[in-house]
Formats: sequence, C-alpha cells, structure tokens
Amino acid sequence: MFKFTDIQTLRFLCEKEVREINLIIKSRAFSYIGAAREEWLYPENYVSMSDWSTFGNGYLFMPDPRAISAGGEIYWGNDNGPVGAIDAYGRLPGDPEFGKESEGKKEFNALYKFKGEFAHLYGPKRRGLSFEVGQLDSEEDSTEYHNYHLSLYRKGKT
Repeated sequence: MFKFTDIQTLRFLCEKEVREINLIIKSRAFSYIGAAREEWLYPENYVSMSDWSTFGNGYLFMPDPRAISAGGEIYWGNDNGPVGAIDAYGRLPGDPEFGKESEGKKEFNALYKFKGEFAHLYGPKRRGLSFEVGQLDSEEDSTEYHNYHLSLYRKGKT
C-alpha cells in the first residue's frame, strides 16, 4: 500500500539532468529510441556514462524530500469484512511496538536532515510537487519554511 497523493509530479529538471536521464534511457533500450530532434538522440555527446554516480549531483533519482511525510499507520476495512492495520515499519497491531516511533527515530532524523540538505543545495524552489490537503504543494517554500529547512541542514552538520 502507498499513499497515492505522495507521488511527486511536475518534476523540474535542468537541461543537463534531462540529458543524463536520456543517456540512461538510451543505454537501457533494447532496440529503438526516438526524439523530436536528431541531437537529442546523442546525449553521450554531452554527458558521460562514467559519471552516472554524479548525475543530478548524486540526487537525480531522488524525489524532493521536502514533500515527503513519514510515519503513520494505515487502517482498512468495511462493515462486512475483515479489518486490518499496519504501521510505518510493517508492524501489525498485535506487535507490542505497533505505532511507536522510538525504533524509527534514526529514520525520521535522517529524513529531516535530508530535507535540510536538499534545501541547502537547491534553494526554496521545489524540484517536485505532491498533493497536500487536496491540492498541489506550492512550487516554492516561503522564506520562513525555507529557513526552517536550512536550520535542519545546519543541525545535521553538527
């Protein structure tokens, strides 16, 4: 199960990142590739496959973590059938640790540190948007929210 509204859309990429993704697609193609312009068929003229680990500054395939929420439980059921639940770590209600964050504190801290690092690297403009309270996230964080993320970065460095 996953929360459909957490899927990030409207990913914002620079030209170099588009070329990096095109190079990966081309390297994985079995037979054919296509492009609107002939030059787009040759991303290797601009980026090297040997640099794959540095694509997108090492974050090319990562969603913008500022749009990610962590934790919570999922409950399901209806009037006529079985009900169930699972927590963020796959534990079921019978587990004595069900719903407790203490075991996952490292993961939460790592996520918040990563949010700060991303804000430091990319600024207040989001690189991907997801739905929050029935609408898309804002494309840019307010100054206050951006400063909050930067404080997470500074805290993570100490």
